[in-house]
Amino acid sequence: MLPIVLNAFPLKVPEWEFEVHEIPYDKGTLHSLRAAHGATHAFRRQGANILIFSRDGTFPISGKRQTITLKDNFGMFYSLVKDGLIRHFVELGRSPSNFNPIELVSTRSQDNLLASILGETYPFKICVKYSIDTRTIRGHPYLIIDCTTRRVIKENCQFFLNAGFGLVDRYVITEKSDGYRKFLGSVSSVKGNLLSVMQSDGHIIRVEANEVYLEANRTNFDDYIQYTHGTQKDIVIENIRRSVSTFNGGENKKNRIEILKNYIQTKFIALIDGTRIEIANPPNIQKHCLQMQKPVFVFNDNGEADWAEKGLTQNGPYTKRTFDRNDPSICVICAQHDKGRVEQFVRKLLKGISNSKYFRNGLEGKFTLGTSHVEVFTTITDDAHAYKETIEAAIRKKADNGGRWDLALVQVRQSFKKLKVTQSPYYLGKSLFFLHQIPVQDFTIELLAQPDSSLGYSLNNMALACYAKMGGIPWLLKSSPTLSHELVIGIGSANIAQGRGTANQRIMGITTVFSGDGNYIVSNTSKAVIQKEYCNALTSVLDNTIEKIQKRMNWQKGDTIRLIFHAQVKKFNKEEIEAVRAVIEKYREYQIEYAFLKISEDHGLHIFDSATADAKKGRLAPPRGKMLNLSKHEMLIYLIGQRELRQDSDGHPRGLILDLHKASTFKDIKYLSAQVYNFASHSWRSYFPNPMPVTISYSDLIARNLGWLNQLPGWNDSIMIGKIGQSQWFL
Repeated sequence: MLPIVLNAFPLKVPEWEFEVHEIPYDKGTLHSLRAAHGATHAFRRQGANILIFSRDGTFPISGKRQTITLKDNFGMFYSLVKDGLIRHFVELGRSPSNFNPIELVSTRSQDNLLASILGETYPFKICVKYSIDTRTIRGHPYLIIDCTTRRVIKENCQFFLNAGFGLVDRYVITEKSDGYRKFLGSVSSVKGNLLSVMQSDGHIIRVEANEVYLEANRTNFDDYIQYTHGTQKDIVIENIRRSVSTFNGGENKKNRIEILKNYIQTKFIALIDGTRIEIANPPNIQKHCLQMQKPVFVFNDNGEADWAEKGLTQNGPYTKRTFDRNDPSICVICAQHDKGRVEQFVRKLLKGISNSKYFRNGLEGKFTLGTSHVEVFTTITDDAHAYKETIEAAIRKKADNGGRWDLALVQVRQSFKKLKVTQSPYYLGKSLFFLHQIPVQDFTIELLAQPDSSLGYSLNNMALACYAKMGGIPWLLKSSPTLSHELVIGIGSANIAQGRGTANQRIMGITTVFSGDGNYIVSNTSKAVIQKEYCNALTSVLDNTIEKIQKRMNWQKGDTIRLIFHAQVKKFNKEEIEAVRAVIEKYREYQIEYAFLKISEDHGLHIFDSATADAKKGRLAPPRGKMLNLSKHEMLIYLIGQRELRQDSDGHPRGLILDLHKASTFKDIKYLSAQVYNFASHSWRSYFPNPMPVTISYSDLIARNLGWLNQLPGWNDSIMIGKIGQSQWFL
């Protein structure tokens, strides 16, 4: 069998004992000790204490003496390893940043990916970035090395002023003597070489242009390319995207990581006491990897297939016989001067594209909807007021005839995304139609420019979402029935703010997915709240959901109920766990068990699979469904694999680490991982496998949509209590 390896390298742990001094933790004390004695000592916070490690056996401050053995204290060992690496790079004149992980940005001209596209003098750079971290894998300590890229600006704001590039409303940062760059605020005005900068607290300060830098964010990056290259901007940005993605491909990533690994192996890099840091080559983990089987989908008349496209074509949607919006009434909202092209587009959506591989029959044929009744309403201008008048006229006309639209198709523009919520036809349109329980599908005018060959794929996904928004169920997941009734609760979130430095709201979204008769179905419970109200909302939603489902599924006294929580969080906090326990107390007639599963894509761990070393795309990428047990409570799993990559420049797919919280009473990590894998195929937003399970992706969409809608005057989440809230309105 061909080898499979991680970008993880076994660390050799010193056998001998270390003497340390322990003093009470204080943030100021820790900072001052590192500043004054960092060259000769290492310092680590350990709970309520500070541990001091010495190079020569002397200590700058006396404390409680301790003798520790590193092989029994991996946390301390990892801290000393990273401390030693940082010291080494600083001595070389490099400027490593952060600690978890250590980050190193290359300053070599040949490591600037933009140089070959825009030249070495261009003020922006895309530099090679290495990160180094530590992790315990299957009980052994490892050094993790990753390689990716980072956008960097090498010129200060004076350069951009001299170039005539507008700085107003752009974010700027300051640079400290050690190279650390800190967010300052947004430029409110420019007078000569003096910038007025509004800080996050609303105060305005004035700084010289040569003392600050533009933030290297995507907006500043794209806008400057637009400024320098005009109509060539899209071509330049696509070339940059391909260059970065190719760099992040498995073959290049593995080679780059290997170079840094070899460097660490050949150099004498030491812990604080002079002990050499030793790492070995990565072991072959092939025998420890698992491969998930494809999930099976259920369609009309219990037809089954492991490919959703095939199952729909052969059997029809799951609710083919029970769907209540056949021959749907559809209103179309579009700009007056785009009406002809929009009508052609809508006809393709409904009737299909004859030469399309997957979309010959359109929404009507694929989902057996009958014949749609379509009426077009046009806006005179592109502003929110014109959209409001047109949408209200459409709703009024249907209501006057005693009816309601089954679906609204609203044409918007890409530029609407840059508008404030209160001025956005996109969000205004959603809110007005939702108020009248009408599902909405938006599409951009820019989409109409696609040739039919690619438009067919876009319309195929759009039709799927439309059917789900109207209350249809395209397919369900077939799963093996268990002895327990199961609820899977996804917790999503979104940052809602009009700009950097303003008061962000962390909006939490809650959606539930439950199993009944062996099938997972998305529940009609959804809510979004600010973070401080989240635990109360979680308790309420969970309570209501259990009450509703216990009747629907006819739970009996003594039945086992399993609650599984999925969340993208740094960690589950005590309040969340207590909120769940509070609900459980109310249902003592059942045997309730629960699992808290943290889902993380930000971990820097990769699988390189030699079986795809000669593939045309995704070389060294593992297949979808490849899993590796990292510990009893952690699993690395790939929801997107080599075959799901579209082209050879798509980069190396990113796996997820699933981490089961120790407070969980249900602890089968393999079962939970298989469930996550299946949920990643259960999105009705696209036929392609999702890089996240729907428990997370749906919850994030709910949080984002309700978070922005709540900023509109007159909006109330209670609107979603009606039929619209029972559909996948947020897709």
